[in-house]
Amino acid sequence: MAQYTGFVITLGFIFIIVIFNKYMFWWGKSVIITYYLVVSYFFITVKNRIDEKYEDILPVPEEYWDQNTGWVGTITNYLFLPLIGIIVFIYFRWFTKARTKKGKVLILLSVIPATVVYVLFSFLFSFVYGYRP
Repeated sequence: MAQYTGFVITLGFIFIIVIFNKYMFWWGKSVIITYYLVVSYFFITVKNRIDEKYEDILPVPEEYWDQNTGWVGTITNYLFLPLIGIIVFIYFRWFTKARTKKGKVLILLSVIPATVVYVLFSFLFSFVYGYRP
């Protein structure tokens, strides 16, 4: 399970964003968390199956890298594309609830670090689990 520490940390950040969001209803949060748990189950199950299939084969064949990279790319899309929608929803609600012009400007400026963190997590996930030497 130590192999998936980064994955668990990524899921933790996503869950924190969803759970502590005051603009979503409880049933929406439940649907999102269930979705991510199902995606997590399939990611770990298939990744373990790919790893076991090519275990103890040296040098590691091209087929392993092709399957692993393709699978991680698919899961990256399943993890991070819905997150864009969640973040846009949160920012839209946050922006429309702001009362002052200064508040709205600060919200818009906070999009920059949020985007950097999003891109960083997406890149690191793809790199750590799907890197092909």
